[in-house]
Amino acid sequence: MKTLRAILLGSILALAFAGSAQAGECGIGSKLWAGSSSTGAKIMASITNIWTLKGISTTFEILGCTASDNWFKKGAGAVTQFTGENFDHLAEDMSRGRGEHLDALASMIAIDEAHRAEFRTLAKKNFEELFPNDEVTVGEMLEVLANLMAARAPLSIYVKG
Repeated sequence: MKTLRAILLGSILALAFAGSAQAGECGIGSKLWAGSSSTGAKIMASITNIWTLKGISTTFEILGCTASDNWFKKGAGAVTQFTGENFDHLAEDMSRGRGEHLDALASMIAIDEAHRAEFRTLAKKNFEELFPNDEVTVGEMLEVLANLMAARAPLSIYVKG
């Protein structure tokens, strides 16, 4: 009975992900099954991507993946959501100029490793401006952060205008 459930669940998941391996997608599954447009090939490409951790391809932008394929790098919505969910942790990390939440935010903004130290320093030096009171909102803090980054040469390239 467990085997039947596993097969049924696997089939449902495969069908649900069948559209994710279309031409132009990235990941090893999309590369291995390129050229076939059948539903079976799409399912196999999707399953291959799942089992080979497509996230690795998007994170390191390999096997045809670009920053636009990386769901961590897809716009301000994800940054705003992450910031809202981790606001207190980010405030603490920014006050110290280091920490995993601050590093995660830098990653979501797609700040290159070469500029991460500058980003951390900016957050620490401008903490009072970023968090002027206990009632500052996520939107207000992110707007101040964007303005601070825009005014600083190495970080200004990450602020979309």
